Amino acid sequence: MSYTTIKAIWPGEKHEDWDQLSNSWGSAPLVWNAIAVKYLGCKPYTCMVPDRTKDIWPLWKDLAIPVEIRAVLMMTYDRAYVAKQDYARAAKDIRYFLKTMPIPEKGDNHWPWIAEFFESGPDCPGIGFHCTSVSEDPFDGPYDEEKDEPGPPDWSTIYDLYAELDGLIQENPNE
Repeated sequence: MSYTTIKAIWPGEKHEDWDQLSNSWGSAPLVWNAIAVKYLGCKPYTCMVPDRTKDIWPLWKDLAIPVEIRAVLMMTYDRAYVAKQDYARAAKDIRYFLKTMPIPEKGDNHWPWIAEFFESGPDCPGIGFHCTSVSEDPFDGPYDEEKDEPGPPDWSTIYDLYAELDGLIQENPNE
């Protein structure tokens, strides 16, 4: 069964696996489905195929969608992380998401636990997610065939999601 990995991030320095949550359907796909149902008018789980998920990704920039929803969406993105100063904000945003979005009652849902995890104040500069074990860790660099291991991360592609969201709002102050 697939799993979601909680990543401790030291920007520009390193990343480590901190925990695993079994059945990755309880993390990113749950968020993508809820957003697709509410904002794209999809029937549950019909927008989860690759040619339809492309419609979900750009919604983080849609200022008509509450910032809390867009923040949780961005938590599912490859190479995004929440900086320590925003842990309480992340927990609050997750709780808002859980109250306002169409979440199936059955099945795994990791988000209540993730909100509690942020509230506990993990002792590292950032937290990110590798949302499914069936793909390469997005925080790793390209695979080094000679060393038979992933290369170092490209830190220019790893980003603080709240800095991105806040920057978008500053670019569009009247929205």
